[in-house]
Amino acid sequence: MPFNILVGSNFFVNQKVDRSIIPIIQDKDIILVGNGNTLSTKSFRIHENLVEKLEASGAKKVIYTELTPRNMSILKRTDIIYIMGGDIRELLELYQNVLFKNLIEKHLKKGILIAEMEAAVLLTDDISWYLNECCNLPDKDEKGLGLIQEKLYIHYKQNDLELEEFLEGIEEKYHIELKRMSDDDCYFTTNIVK
Repeated sequence: MPFNILVGSNFFVNQKVDRSIIPIIQDKDIILVGNGNTLSTKSFRIHENLVEKLEASGAKKVIYTELTPRNMSILKRTDIIYIMGGDIRELLELYQNVLFKNLIEKHLKKGILIAEMEAAVLLTDDISWYLNECCNLPDKDEKGLGLIQEKLYIHYKQNDLELEEFLEGIEEKYHIELKRMSDDDCYFTTNIVK
């Protein structure tokens, strides 16, 4: 299976990692999905200039959109779908849309999916640990898109003993292993959907 999903935690903001994805976006059409990226979120402030950054880095055309059932077909006509992080409730609503999930799965047969922050966390199957422990949404038993195996913890800070103890507690409680991602991290993974 090809490595066609790029996950990260604020990686485009970091100049070192920024340069590493330039070859991936060269001469590509990109749909920048901002459903979780409302004016009130920290992600909005971080990504305000992302369209310009992507185009300046060599992308052929970048379109920013908030997806609705009426405009989701736009995902059929792009090389890269880039989903930004942000408001977890807005992203959950998007990810639970059957049409969206089907379009993403079809896209991954030929294209690349980039997901940052919360959008990356929701790519795995079981996200109840994240919603219950990290988002203060107790008793949530939600499923993500089920596209990757890794359970991602974003904005990880090394040498933070309190955080590490918190994460070890989550791993023990939910019987999972978390992949810790600092804001400098991004990596390619494979789509596990056949």
